[in-house]
Amino acid sequence: MAEIASLPWHGHPRIPVRGTAPAPRHHLETLGEEDRAFAAAPALSWDGAYASALFISMLFILELGSMGAALFCAATLLYCAKRIGTLPATASQQWYLLAFPLLALLSVMWSSLPVETLKHGAEFALTVIAAMLLCSARNQKSVLLGIFWAFLLYTAVSLAFGHMVDVGDYGARALSGLSDSKNEEADMAATGLVVSAFLFIAGMRIRAKGLALLALAAGLMQAYVTVRALSAGAIAGTAAALLVLVALITMRKAGRNGRIALLAAAVLSAVLVAALLLVSSTSPLSWAAQLFGKDPTLTGRTYLWFRARDFIADHPLLGGGYGAFWQHGNLDAEGLWRYAGIATREGFNFHNTLYDVLVSLGWIGALVLGLTFLAGLGRLLAGYVRSASLMSCFWLAVAAYLFIRMPTECVGINEFYFATVMLFALLGAGATMRGPSFAARGWESCRKAAWRARGWAG
Repeated sequence: MAEIASLPWHGHPRIPVRGTAPAPRHHLETLGEEDRAFAAAPALSWDGAYASALFISMLFILELGSMGAALFCAATLLYCAKRIGTLPATASQQWYLLAFPLLALLSVMWSSLPVETLKHGAEFALTVIAAMLLCSARNQKSVLLGIFWAFLLYTAVSLAFGHMVDVGDYGARALSGLSDSKNEEADMAATGLVVSAFLFIAGMRIRAKGLALLALAAGLMQAYVTVRALSAGAIAGTAAALLVLVALITMRKAGRNGRIALLAAAVLSAVLVAALLLVSSTSPLSWAAQLFGKDPTLTGRTYLWFRARDFIADHPLLGGGYGAFWQHGNLDAEGLWRYAGIATREGFNFHNTLYDVLVSLGWIGALVLGLTFLAGLGRLLAGYVRSASLMSCFWLAVAAYLFIRMPTECVGINEFYFATVMLFALLGAGATMRGPSFAARGWESCRKAAWRARGWAG
């Protein structure tokens, strides 16, 4: 029967005759299972709407003020209500992400300002929950598009209405966007650039030329802002992220052993670089910063780190309480604000993630956060080795960007901040990459049903 073609006037589907050329395949059928799921997923969904509202509230929070925080909370709580049935599964998959926020809340018991610690700890816990919801959303393509549009909007607005600030002693001026912080402006533009670069590559991969062209245009604008902000850390982080992204996507077809070798070499290189930073008297970031007219102290960071060591020595194990240091009336914080010329007396940190954690939550907090990093990155790396999906490549590129900035910036421990959401989302993403996703199984079922309807076997 397989060799007999049905007569066309009978209305039956035509079965291919042995020896004839196979029918042309749709380009999606040439992709891997996860890539097909990504390509077939709708661009618009509640997942994408939530991601867009979440990131707009964070990127414009200085301009929106309390309205931005209210939008963040409302979007997260409404999305929780919509996904109420999946919350237990999400919590069981990503339970390790809750350890650090729980410690931040428990620090109210030894904090010098318990009311402030309770407030900031609750906000930080909600920020981590938002990240958990984001990385476990069913439609990750729509999530990324929502994030992309938020960053594109912010970049366009900051270019149109942004400010310039003086940098160093050489008369250089940098773009600071809608705030007075060029580093924050560079961070936002660089993170958006990583998202745009991924969507450009993914668009080319799945032959979505409109998406690729839009992502390319957005990426060029974000690259311009990153360079004009004159942030050595953001430029170094962006270069590392793009290099990692291209390498991971290139090695997807190298096989499991090839991917293991790539990741082993990357981990070894990271360990060697970390050791070099510890024993070297001149940091590579210090050298890069001097290219932009900064002083060897990384714009006063070394003094902040010197003072941080004194505060850590006062409460080495548990710290002074989450969010309790940078408060009006704390003489130590007031002195550092005056030293840095922060007239508003807000929005400041020690410009080093480890020091900020140690001051707030001590070595216990640093240990808990370090174990969270190991658990999250371990699962994410295992997911890449196992399936090498597009999303695993994206989150590992984001990890490269964020982790390379941690020695000179406070990353991932501030509430209602986009970097915190991105960090905890990538740490939770690996827990959701076990086996074919629902979308992938749905694509496979639709494909088989379509083939049966056309009379094909399988």
